[in-house]
Amino acid sequence: MSEKLILASISIAGLTFSFVSTYWALRERKKRLKLHELLRSSKKEKSGRKRDDLKLVSRALTLIKEGIVIMDNYGRIVFTNNLARELLGISKDDIGKPFYQAINNFDIVSMINESFNEPYRVWHEKEIGDSCVQVIFGSDLDEKVLILIDLTPMKKYEVLKKDFIANASHELKTPLASLKLSLEILEQECEGHPKAGEFIKKAIEKVDYMNQLIEDLLTLSRLESVNYVPRFTEINMKKFVDRVIKDFAELIERKNISIHCKVPKEIVIVSDEKMLYAVLKNLIDNGIKYNKEGGVLKITVKEIEDFVEIVVEDTGIGIPKSHLPFIFERFYRVERSRSKRFGGTGLGLSIVKLAVEKLGGTVEVESEEGKGSKFKVTLPKESVYSSKTTTLKPLVEK
Repeated sequence: MSEKLILASISIAGLTFSFVSTYWALRERKKRLKLHELLRSSKKEKSGRKRDDLKLVSRALTLIKEGIVIMDNYGRIVFTNNLARELLGISKDDIGKPFYQAINNFDIVSMINESFNEPYRVWHEKEIGDSCVQVIFGSDLDEKVLILIDLTPMKKYEVLKKDFIANASHELKTPLASLKLSLEILEQECEGHPKAGEFIKKAIEKVDYMNQLIEDLLTLSRLESVNYVPRFTEINMKKFVDRVIKDFAELIERKNISIHCKVPKEIVIVSDEKMLYAVLKNLIDNGIKYNKEGGVLKITVKEIEDFVEIVVEDTGIGIPKSHLPFIFERFYRVERSRSKRFGGTGLGLSIVKLAVEKLGGTVEVESEEGKGSKFKVTLPKESVYSSKTTTLKPLVEK
């Protein structure tokens, strides 16, 4: 009897163990299935999110105003937006084709070929149809990107601005010349009336100020124009500086300024004469105008390797330190009382900075209030400034 009980207990234990094992196996299987479902749904969600992100980026790139062409490492077209397709004649069916088959512009294809393995290059504007664009090419290990910036609106704005300033200046110059002539005649007629003569003299000064303002605006307009083509010539610095100083002979004599000029005869640079004249004229004009009576103006020119350093130093009223960062801004005045006392349009140093940058140089200033100012201009012996052309000529290379 006891043996039967033992056998029954063993069989019941076996059945129990088998049931428990089966239960745990089913439970684990359910867990695995649930985990697989979660992973599958997560992958679907991620892929869906990735597709949504790609759609969003694609839509954003399509809406921007620059033309964009993205290529893979082998030069096959991956993405283009609307502007790029319009400018380069690319169709939606060209996705996946090599750039030289998809792009319908020989100059752009040549440019990509030349810079295909370079990390970055910016090219001058190029006329494509009725548009003027600037071309930028960049690449890394995985993608190549071509960016086309439409400069047509800026070109139209430049033409409008140039025409406006030219027309306004022309319209103003004629009546101002007539007004000045009338005032000078009136001044002669009023020689016996000191009070009237004083008022007429002030009126003539205001007319001269207006004429100078017009000239400065025209100079700024020319320098800012993308169509301005500099004319490079060899300039002997000694003769050039002497000529500029001679133009201020009357003002120098009136203020009794001592000119100390140290310019070696052998220094010659290749630069644009009009730009260089604008730089020296404004610096020397300020050096005389803001100098004290009987003061000193030093002009030094020296060679430093491939550059020429021009220093104009005066012993005048100086510039407060807090104003130095702003003096090259247009119409900036250190003090309103200065402009009333010394005249000036507030555009001289703006012209200096713009002209120096156009010539590939730099300008620095040191000044101490009450002791004078020192302007240092550094220019290359041969200007690095390249004129704008319609050919694809590299502007920046890295």
